[in-house]
Amino acid sequence: MSPEASDTVTISRAELDALKAELRRLRRIVGRDTAKARILADPGAATERRCSLVSSLPRRGESLSE
Repeated sequence: MSPEASDTVTISRAELDALKAELRRLRRIVGRDTAKARILADPGAATERRCSLVSSLPRRGESLSE
């Protein structure tokens, strides 16, 4: 199936590059929003991870090798 002349458009390379950059930007925004929604949907998982990381840190006055 070949495209008809009315289905084909011509754009400049600069416009194509700008459209690709805009698409990357929009995908990045959607990705951030999706990640944020997942984090907010299960706040316990992030809190548990953060607590385990904090508890594994050395206390004041302790060295890392102890």
